[in-house]
Amino acid sequence: MNNIMTIDLEDWYQDVDFKNWKNYEDRILQNTNKLLSLLDEANVQATFFVLGYNAERFPELIENICDKNHEVAMHGYDHTPLFMQTPQKLENDIRKTLKILKHITNDEIIGYRAPWFSVVKETFWAIDILKKYFEYDSSIYPTRTPLYGIPKAPRFPFRFSLSDPTKMGAKGLLEFPPATYEIPIFKRKIPVAGGFYLRLFPCSFSKYFIEIINENQQPAVCYLHPWEIDPQQPKIRSYKWWHYYNLNKTEKTFKRVLDNFTFVSIKDYLASEHIENIECINDLW
Repeated sequence: MNNIMTIDLEDWYQDVDFKNWKNYEDRILQNTNKLLSLLDEANVQATFFVLGYNAERFPELIENICDKNHEVAMHGYDHTPLFMQTPQKLENDIRKTLKILKHITNDEIIGYRAPWFSVVKETFWAIDILKKYFEYDSSIYPTRTPLYGIPKAPRFPFRFSLSDPTKMGAKGLLEFPPATYEIPIFKRKIPVAGGFYLRLFPCSFSKYFIEIINENQQPAVCYLHPWEIDPQQPKIRSYKWWHYYNLNKTEKTFKRVLDNFTFVSIKDYLASEHIENIECINDLW
């Protein structure tokens, strides 16, 4: 069963501060190169959702990612969540970042993930913009958290059924939701196998959740940030505790997950799977 591995290419401070990035130590090169080595050892190709700011400053890092046959997709320019943007600002952000990424990769960029998974009910206007530029999105978390989520969204890959199919083909935009597990008794979905949740649960739990997803003949969409394998990163006392939780255990957990399952990039998944059978949805509320 092919699962999907994604990397949100951010430095440690880009999840902490939106404005004063030049004041912080850059650690993205060493952490991403270490992450690339782990993926090499497991023979895994992943999708890297790249910030335009990082690509602009470290083009050789993006070239290295491409040379190792990973997919480069977009994560916006400066990690501003959609609820802090306007439609015009988002479109400008996409155009600016696409230009940067295409220049470095010499390839089409077909995927997008919003910072902080910030496609929610209040920002659903973004879908009409995203479908103009991309084949797929991976921004909708089908659960409820204090920061993001659309609880009624499907747990597995789906398409948006468009009222006007001329805008982007007859089948609409593809969505790849991060992995969740539905607790049968309570009918609640909990995030699993990605980011903080990969650090929160014991590795045996993450393995169990992925196995259950695969038993349903569905891929688990997992994700990680390079800074999550860096327990030596600087600490900012005022920042939220979960940013630093279990950083000293992430690398070991990540290795075990890579060793126990098969992972591909989203682009490779689209090329190898029968995506014409993916469900079409027109109501997430």
